[in-house]
Amino acid sequence: MHDDSLPFGLRSHVRRERLVIVLWGELDIYATERLTGRLAELTLTCCHDVILDLSGVTFLDCGGLSLLCQARAATRRRELRLTVVLEDPFARKVLRLAGVAESFDVARSLSDALAVPPGDTHGHRPPAPSHA
Repeated sequence: MHDDSLPFGLRSHVRRERLVIVLWGELDIYATERLTGRLAELTLTCCHDVILDLSGVTFLDCGGLSLLCQARAATRRRELRLTVVLEDPFARKVLRLAGVAESFDVARSLSDALAVPPGDTHGHRPPAPSHA
């Protein structure tokens, strides 16, 4: 459930042996300050591959990129796969312009991300979005 008092949020659940972390709203520096601890707790304690679903993100800046990079670092340390769901072409462009697009597995939808078997680390990436 979304907290309507904030312009951003995070919720998580396990689905098909993956930890799905849904982020929504404006992921800026303020959101980063508020969500970093919870995201770190989730990614540092999980035993599943992680999907960051950004389908509901309406704004992404360097603060939001920082959250993504923190999650990527935490999952890599634990040898877990991290997939980012990015439907919005602008958000994909932000990753590309920041020079980090190639360091993330990106899927167009949650169903695309879930289609890759858990633990699949042999180069089987989710379908790449166009213009990423």
